Amino acid sequence: MYGLKPDVDLSFFVGRELTSVEVAPFNVQLNFDGPVLSPGVQSLVSLSVQNQIEHSSKGVVNEWDGDENMPLSAASLLGLLGSSVVSVQGDPDGTLTLEFSNGDVVMVFDREGYEAYQIHNGDKGGVIV
Repeated sequence: MYGLKPDVDLSFFVGRELTSVEVAPFNVQLNFDGPVLSPGVQSLVSLSVQNQIEHSSKGVVNEWDGDENMPLSAASLLGLLGSSVVSVQGDPDGTLTLEFSNGDVVMVFDREGYEAYQIHNGDKGGVIV
């Protein structure tokens, strides 16, 4: 609904390892290791999706569209645990694309009328789309 600003810098995702996937009604959250703030203190990078997410793995595409009754449709994302982001792209229409070290691709879409997703970059704040 909000799209992404053309100058948004999402490069902080690159190199981050996916450490957990949380699935709840109306929400899928991907948590990544974040930058080290001080010895023993690590910040969290996360992507929280309330709308549509598409996971492509080895030619198979799985989609979760925010349906609270279909949490298992997000289960394929568990296969990304331990993989790192190798590239990220944010389009002005709000589409966010993450490519992982195992070759999988995750796309998150922005649909009109809905808050689609939030990005949290540790202590640097977040982006709402």
